[in-house]
Amino acid sequence: MQKLLKPRFILILSIVLVSIAIISLVIYRYWKAAQPPLITIDSIDTGVERTFEPVLPGKEVTFPEDFTIHPKYQHEIWRYIATLKDEQGNEYLVQWSLFRISMFEEAGVGWESPQIYTSQAIVTTPDQVYRDQRFARGGIGLVGMRKRPYQLSIDNWSIRSFTRSPAPGNLMISSEQFDVNLGNKLNKAFIPLGMKGYQVTHELQSLALYGYSAPYIEVAGTIVVGGKTIKVTGQAALSQVWGTDLIGGEHKNFSHFLFRLQDGRVLSVVKSRLKGDVLPYSYGNLFTPDGRHVTLSNDEIEMHAIGTTTLSNGKVLPLQWVVNVPNYNVYLTAKATRFDQWTHLSIPSWSGRMTVSGNIKAQGFLQLVGY
Repeated sequence: MQKLLKPRFILILSIVLVSIAIISLVIYRYWKAAQPPLITIDSIDTGVERTFEPVLPGKEVTFPEDFTIHPKYQHEIWRYIATLKDEQGNEYLVQWSLFRISMFEEAGVGWESPQIYTSQAIVTTPDQVYRDQRFARGGIGLVGMRKRPYQLSIDNWSIRSFTRSPAPGNLMISSEQFDVNLGNKLNKAFIPLGMKGYQVTHELQSLALYGYSAPYIEVAGTIVVGGKTIKVTGQAALSQVWGTDLIGGEHKNFSHFLFRLQDGRVLSVVKSRLKGDVLPYSYGNLFTPDGRHVTLSNDEIEMHAIGTTTLSNGKVLPLQWVVNVPNYNVYLTAKATRFDQWTHLSIPSWSGRMTVSGNIKAQGFLQLVGY
């Protein structure tokens, strides 16, 4: 009897295991098909219907109304850049960004949501660069915003506040490589970019965006790397921009500088290159300690690279620049001293601190996207 039961038991067990394997495969394929695709800057526009809300002059950015997601526009970017030091004076850099990309204009529920999100976190220490990223589709609870109190989150990464604005509050990022917990104190109010929030990004091509910035944020908190907790302090800038055709499409690359000048001013300038024979266009804002700013157009900015540098991965990048704003007595030369900071994530980029010389002392940061 036992000899007869044993083969039958093995047969039943085999059938059960095969059935489990088949069911698991079906579930995995269904789950895989429902996942948002991996996003790269070269594939952002695939299948996108261009019927989104246009960016037009006359619309003003207001607070707290615009501390929110703007789904009628194709793209939206939140960016946080913190230059920090530990108690021994060692320098650190924390970057966090969240990109929202809408695949089509119509609203959807759950897995049918057209909103795709990708977030990147980069922690640069004196010895190493740590990188991580997150992906999510809108509408399924993995990414979202709460207005009161403010919270913007994707997975277990978030900016939280006890008010209706992003700051004062905390940036919290947790990954297998590092943990970040930074308290953000808002020293100056949020400032609409350009003309009341309408920023021209290429005058000849009629390109623009809406957005705001908070360049005067005082930071204190901790970074955990390699099991070691490091207390850091410093300054940060937080921005949010939205519009249509901000990334991908006709854009070739961007070069973004952020300078903290010794006299308290903060200079943020971007050089944008489009595909084809279109001339590059520079734009930006010069923020002042009294909470005001001036909008800078292409004619007011002298911005050009001095040669190129070849990285260990073969990338050839412009890592030394001249940036002048003559009307406001700013003449700067910025160069990278640490080259291998290329980040090969969903939206590849190079970013890092810059050594700055010129007619005024300054701290510099550069990000290159699309190179």
